Amino acid sequence: MKTIQVKSLKGNYKICVGQGLLSKTGALVAGIFKPGVKLMIVSQKKLAPYLKTIAASLSKKGFQVYSHTLPDGEIAKSGAELFRLSYDLLAKGFERRDGIVAVGGGVVSDLSGFAASVYLRGIRYVNIATTLLAQVDSAIGGKTAIDLKEGKNLMGAFWPPALVLSDVNVLCSLPQRELCASMGEVVKYGVIGDPALFNFLEKNFKRILRKDLGAIEKVVLACAKIKAGVVSRDEFETKGERAILNFGHTFAHGIEGALSYKGLVHGEAVAIGMMMAAQLAADLGFCSQELPWRQMKLLVSMKLPVSIKKFNLKTVAILKAMMTDKKKNKGILHFVLPRKIGKVTLEKDIPLESVRKILRLAGAK
Repeated sequence: MKTIQVKSLKGNYKICVGQGLLSKTGALVAGIFKPGVKLMIVSQKKLAPYLKTIAASLSKKGFQVYSHTLPDGEIAKSGAELFRLSYDLLAKGFERRDGIVAVGGGVVSDLSGFAASVYLRGIRYVNIATTLLAQVDSAIGGKTAIDLKEGKNLMGAFWPPALVLSDVNVLCSLPQRELCASMGEVVKYGVIGDPALFNFLEKNFKRILRKDLGAIEKVVLACAKIKAGVVSRDEFETKGERAILNFGHTFAHGIEGALSYKGLVHGEAVAIGMMMAAQLAADLGFCSQELPWRQMKLLVSMKLPVSIKKFNLKTVAILKAMMTDKKKNKGILHFVLPRKIGKVTLEKDIPLESVRKILRLAGAK
């Protein structure tokens, strides 16, 4: 097991990465919660095979273990589910010394973390990441949220976990599409801050796609280190650095919104969004013409989509959804654009016609 330290003004925490960590959950959590406290495992039905191991490990260390099941999919990130979990915690007598153990991907950690931030004005929670996307990105950094009908992640809080556990063994059971979709965020980390990671992905994508745990563990560690460093330096996204983690996301959230969050999973939307951002950067002269082609080749090798042609989306619908993006400032969209592999910058005042052109090139009408 390897550990990465994350600094937070609300309490430093560790990311633990390795194989066979689920059975060690109790011992690792014992360093955070006192024996005998109540812990609510929040998860989804499809993750039931892991819950028995986790619950047994926690019970062995003397914790009172309860469980709460969320519906599958993005629908779990709703106000209704936030209140349902809050009332469940209240009904079972959870106090401030007690906590939540979120087991799952980004949907589970987002909802659980937000519930932890507001229940009794804040209790601690642990993220046990069961998807590659969660292990490299969403479980780290303390961004929690629910969706509103007007857009994604519009209500939330910065509330860091007390611990993140990433057992790469669980990734063996990931459906192939989900594994590939997660690689969208992995490629992102190579573009924004790690040329060596990008090179590793180019040379080892076949190992990753066949779920070689040695290769996957290297990827998780590399991405987790980058994100830990960024959020430690700019936890609340006030200094500008944390914004680089949104590479491709402004376009991606616009696509997801225009599709009503159907037809694409998040990592696939991010892959398309990164292609749009890279092409926009090349068109504006911020990077070489070769960069978007190199990025596209890697994304395609990871079996990720790079256009929206098949969705028959209108440019105006995507732009409308993009304008709900939290990262706009005074009504102006900001874009994270690559300068070279390993370096990106945050840009504003991008001509709207340039954005429209990119959307049309990607297949919008």
